[in-house]
Amino acid sequence: MDALDRNNEVPAAYFALSYQQRDITYDISAHLLSLDYSDYLSGQSDELSVSLENTEGKWTGPWYPGHGDRLSLALGWQGQAPRLLGEFVIDEIEVSLSPATVNIRALAASITSAVRTPEHRAYEQLSLPAVVQQIAARQGLTLVGKIEPIQFDRLTQQEGDLAFLRQLADEYDYAFKVRGQQLVFHAISDLASAVPVAEVAINELRSASFRDQIKQVPKAAEVKHKDPASKQLVSVRVANSQSHALPSSASQTSSSADTRKVRSRSTTLSVATAKAQAELAKANRERTTSSWSMMGRPHLISGNVLNLTSADVLAGHYLITASRHSFSRSSGYSSEQQLCRVRLPDDAANNATDAPPALQSFGLDSPERTA
Repeated sequence: MDALDRNNEVPAAYFALSYQQRDITYDISAHLLSLDYSDYLSGQSDELSVSLENTEGKWTGPWYPGHGDRLSLALGWQGQAPRLLGEFVIDEIEVSLSPATVNIRALAASITSAVRTPEHRAYEQLSLPAVVQQIAARQGLTLVGKIEPIQFDRLTQQEGDLAFLRQLADEYDYAFKVRGQQLVFHAISDLASAVPVAEVAINELRSASFRDQIKQVPKAAEVKHKDPASKQLVSVRVANSQSHALPSSASQTSSSADTRKVRSRSTTLSVATAKAQAELAKANRERTTSSWSMMGRPHLISGNVLNLTSADVLAGHYLITASRHSFSRSSGYSSEQQLCRVRLPDDAANNATDAPPALQSFGLDSPERTA
């Protein structure tokens, strides 16, 4: 049953909230105004926000939550196993007197102060997976993910481990998260090619907007690297072979005429090529982007792929880059997604048998099963 309406006899969505490992769902339901969970593909910490009415003063009295205390959240539908969305540490509490409300904001529990502490390190003659593995070991985490063996002459770190991982992930087009005791580091291209976890008909969307453009999609990317023999800077140019978009019916154009020059010099050919390929992959995902709002579904989280079915040019496979799940007294359970198209309908049909399953280690789901 919906935690906001225990007398409802029809199948309903529900949430389960625990505080310091104690289930407080029943206690909190009478005071809950809204609950929002937001997750991101990479670069940002997952967040939980809980808004409570405080007319009786409980939440600024005996029930006042403590900074650093832990919350855990699960979402589901009646008759189905709930989906555990992780643990969160209370980071901020906002109190309002008129109206009398308390807003609790919590961040993913895995983002510790040690991960944020500045580090001054150099990595010599190591590959990308070896560097990430060193950081995982330093933080007592298990590394999970498939990482290409890009070889570095030297890398320097002047920031915290979290910021450094974010920088590496962005530079080489990876997504990473710290989930529990795992440091998950996956190529976004692997996530994008996974089998969709669900099919969504366009008429299921409560609201949606789509943006289709080519200005940010270059025909090639160029990175400079220093040739070790000649000591000269050499440009590496990688042509764009796929932009996940339908070409114009008249001009057959699917990218701009620009060459994107990456302002990041590299010391080896392999590093320069990897940076150029990553730049193109990121640009291609900007070709067709979308924002959706629909009935809440617990598995609609970042990193999952959805198959949008439509009779027009909007159809295709879409990768979720950010997702928000919301409970409120007024609108029940809903979800909003930020997405980018990663495969056209024809490409999806032709490559369905080759696509890998969703990556469980990233917190993703298997494709939905229907009776």
